[in-house]
Amino acid sequence: MKKYQHTSVLDSELIEHLKPQTGQHFIDCTLGGGGHTEAILKKNTPDGKVLALDLDQDAVSATSERLKKYKNRLIVVQANFADLQTIYEKHKDKLPNIAGIVADLGVSSWHFDQANRGFSFKDHGPLDMRFDPDTQSLTASEIILTWPQDKLEKIFREYGDIKQAKKLATGLIAWRKTQTKQKQKPIKTSMLVDVILRIFHISEDKLKRFKIHPATRVFQALRIATNQEIEKIQIMLPQAFNILMSGGYLAIISFHSLEDRTVKRYFKELTKNCYCPPEDPTCHCDGPVARLINKKIIKASESEVASNPRSRSASLRVIQKI
Repeated sequence: MKKYQHTSVLDSELIEHLKPQTGQHFIDCTLGGGGHTEAILKKNTPDGKVLALDLDQDAVSATSERLKKYKNRLIVVQANFADLQTIYEKHKDKLPNIAGIVADLGVSSWHFDQANRGFSFKDHGPLDMRFDPDTQSLTASEIILTWPQDKLEKIFREYGDIKQAKKLATGLIAWRKTQTKQKQKPIKTSMLVDVILRIFHISEDKLKRFKIHPATRVFQALRIATNQEIEKIQIMLPQAFNILMSGGYLAIISFHSLEDRTVKRYFKELTKNCYCPPEDPTCHCDGPVARLINKKIIKASESEVASNPRSRSASLRVIQKI
């Protein structure tokens, strides 16, 4: 297995808006390679702590080893951030008064380098895409082989923003009827790519004209569906806000429009002046429970994009609990 490597994005912008101080405690919902966690630990020294979560055991093991010099101030847990409240309850005696919580919703570049994980259409491996194979049963291969046409069309349209979602779903249903033997084993990533190109009638010559490979959004949609990413984000956000101390910051980095819309919608609810039903003539609210730190999304600098092209898609939103 290749060494776990992942370059975090928007490090300086995140620290600027989280404002970590000596002795303050934080939660990193997505440890990954530990870039954001380490940046915080450098600021909240000497006794501030970080509780860091990651669903992937490889990330937990590799990053715990890399950050072992902070072992007295770092608590790492293999868990899905949808279970944030439960995890925090087990450790809150060590980290009272959480001053900030961060979640980087992007998929680690390391995952795309592992052919046996099935995240990349450039490899020839099983179409898996599970972040944690030990606890997750549903694979992307199973979705392709068993889900009905309407569900396939829905995820391609909503999670992949694929305009020809119906054509793709119809084509996949027709293809899999010819694959009775294939149902006994996972589809290979390269096999799915070939099917996608045939459905859309894209030859090798035509493929060269595409700036983005036609399989890119299909694989994105499958990954999101396999790991229930949007549902997990919707579950995590209110838990994170609930855990924050008054005056604490919640910072979310997203990488595609569906994630960002989910975060933007939730932040908007928290910053509304009134929650009362429209038919209620009298407002009984105490006002907003949070304030937006940035009305416009924060993007990576030109220098960061030049050194890490992946950061081009990153968007940071931050709110402060009132």
